[in-house]
Amino acid sequence: MSLTETVSYVVDGLRESYDDPYWWRERVFEFLVGPFHTNVYPGRGGSVRVMDEDWDTLVVLDACREDLFTERASVTDYDDYRTVTSRGSTTREWVRQNFAGGDFGDTVYVTSNPYVSREAGDAFHELIECWMTDFDDERKTVPPEAVVDAAKRAHEEYPDKRVIVHFMQPHHPFIGERELTFAGWQIEGESHGSESEESSDSDDSEPTERQRPYTPWDALWMGRVSKDDLWDAYGDNLTLALDAVDDLLDDIEGRVAITSDHGNMLGERTFPLPLRVYGHPKGIRNEELVEVPWAVRDVGPRRTIRTGETRSVTDSNEDDLEDRLADLGYV
Repeated sequence: MSLTETVSYVVDGLRESYDDPYWWRERVFEFLVGPFHTNVYPGRGGSVRVMDEDWDTLVVLDACREDLFTERASVTDYDDYRTVTSRGSTTREWVRQNFAGGDFGDTVYVTSNPYVSREAGDAFHELIECWMTDFDDERKTVPPEAVVDAAKRAHEEYPDKRVIVHFMQPHHPFIGERELTFAGWQIEGESHGSESEESSDSDDSEPTERQRPYTPWDALWMGRVSKDDLWDAYGDNLTLALDAVDDLLDDIEGRVAITSDHGNMLGERTFPLPLRVYGHPKGIRNEELVEVPWAVRDVGPRRTIRTGETRSVTDSNEDDLEDRLADLGYV
């Protein structure tokens, strides 16, 4: 945003939300903590650029903490396992840092997350948008089995391309956990009325009665759910995704890397302001948010990869993207 736009944004926010702790905590992370982390310390030095790594298929588990992965996955079953540092603490930030403005004609991206389409819709040979074709209105997410089906078709149709397979899980909504279902996804930068899931975070101030939880992380901050129950549901959502990944690996060949775009925080304190953080606010570089798994398994012979042309998302797809973001509560 320009300086004028920033001032207008803050003034409008103050006018509408001056007495709303949700709004204030978001602004602290947006204008103070996040910029300190990205521009001063620790920055993005040493973080992994996923397109520079050696893989034929890259599986992305949305919002998967590294310690959750090692708890739920049998890491000894992989040919190689290490922890890497992500370039973002939200999907939007991760996509911008890894793909935006790129020319990846050797790559097909199968995505359940609309932010890939919004931020890097013209970067790939083909973009397969499961968020548009396979969104489950009842569960308010894209189920992992739909992503597997699309990924299998992509491997068959594009045998000479790298394939990225982006599952929505373990990101909430937690499938099958109705007591942990809240308002759903929201877009970053919005006021409390359409609270930002992508910037969901918390300090130690007490919530007011006029607020309600918009995400499980907000509910944890407000004392509506226990940390243990939330962690278990988070892990169960990851297990669903890992089972789907196993199904996919039974059907493809090549070197498969499994990673995540970012993690989540469950009340750990950040710095330099020692505030508790919940969810995954933009720009925060705590290890709980940016330390992610990198598991590698070789399944059969490597694929021969050839570069092709990139294709932009069409105007009609852009319209559909806006409709789906609205359905998900982003706009």
